[in-house]
Amino acid sequence: MIFMLKKIAKKITPKLYARLAEIKSERKLESFKKKYPEVKIFQNEGKGNRKLHSQSNQDYIVYENFFKNNREGFFCDIGGNHPLKINNTLYFENLGWRGVAFEPLPYMGELWAKHRKAKLFPFALSDREGEVEFTVVKDATGWEDMLSFVTETRNAEFDYETEKITIQAKIFKVIMAKEGISHIDYLSLDIEGHEMNVLKGIDFSKVRINVLTIENNSIDTLWGDENIREIMFENNFILWGRIMGLDDIYVHKDFIKNLKNN
Repeated sequence: MIFMLKKIAKKITPKLYARLAEIKSERKLESFKKKYPEVKIFQNEGKGNRKLHSQSNQDYIVYENFFKNNREGFFCDIGGNHPLKINNTLYFENLGWRGVAFEPLPYMGELWAKHRKAKLFPFALSDREGEVEFTVVKDATGWEDMLSFVTETRNAEFDYETEKITIQAKIFKVIMAKEGISHIDYLSLDIEGHEMNVLKGIDFSKVRINVLTIENNSIDTLWGDENIREIMFENNFILWGRIMGLDDIYVHKDFIKNLKNN
């Protein structure tokens, strides 16, 4: 019924259409709260704390709740894009953390080499090695150029210019084994629709990850993809928080238990 009304309202008046969309969002939010009553809800305002660097305060939320006064952590940035603009890990690096990042766009890689200390891997991650097809979103406002697995249909909603390219992909667990990395304090995963594939390539029994922010809006912008959550639940994580319309925040059960005991 609401779907039919939306189609009619879009033709009649933008205000009515916007109100119906708002009602739909409110109902989804209530359903989400009913299913996940313990999850902390954050609104996606599209802008971060001026002193920090994330799009919607991801770095602030993670730091304040889990790593306050920690100057010796280790981060992993998957889908780093621009090393300075709208970046979830820059704040932690500035605190003194070490880290690694994955960003396959060559010109973004040059910026990482110039401005960041984290070791950069210039390729994509997936659940299999080989060539994968990406969509380059050109001149997306506020994002520079970025790579996306989301179809042109979604990008067309924002009238972005896109171009398909083929790049090399590797598997997270293989890279971690080669690098001897077995512990990550904070992992940021934001690769525009390919998050599930990356998660399938992580061996959580070999690499202990304490906190993750995972972009989860490609299936349903407000609610997110339950398949991503199932993978995380199966690997001993809780869904600690949700930035509505954007990210899930996951915390390892053992890590949250230690925080409560200290």
